Amino acid sequence: MKKIYRSVGAIIFYKGKYLIQHRDNKKSIFFPNFWGVFGGSVKNKEDKKKAISRELKEELNLVFKKPVKKLTLKISSNNFNPTRERTFYMCEPKIIPKKIRIYEGKTFAFLSFDKIKKLKFIPWDFSAISYHYYEIVKKHQILPKKK
Repeated sequence: MKKIYRSVGAIIFYKGKYLIQHRDNKKSIFFPNFWGVFGGSVKNKEDKKKAISRELKEELNLVFKKPVKKLTLKISSNNFNPTRERTFYMCEPKIIPKKIRIYEGKTFAFLSFDKIKKLKFIPWDFSAISYHYYEIVKKHQILPKKK
């Protein structure tokens, strides 16, 4: 059976802006010094919803309502072996404190989609935010109508 590396990411949208993370500049991580969504690896035999809740607790120490699955991307390339499977969840915070402290990464920001487009962003995280923005925020018809 082909091995797949599974990870989860959180699309956190609050008052018209996305909560994103500026990743550390370490050669030992994927996409060092890029911006991306909060999230991480799914542990062996761990449920993906439990993984996103665990990751958000570890990285942000914030409480979120039940995560809602939005999108799963499979990334297969000569550069990424084994194949990557990244599942994105809409994660609505129960409350946003005045001060947020992150426990992983350089910093964080609440940014509009237009500002995110100008950043050095992890490609599949950007794809998920773009999908959310056009489908949910702008309410564009993404999929063609069935005949």
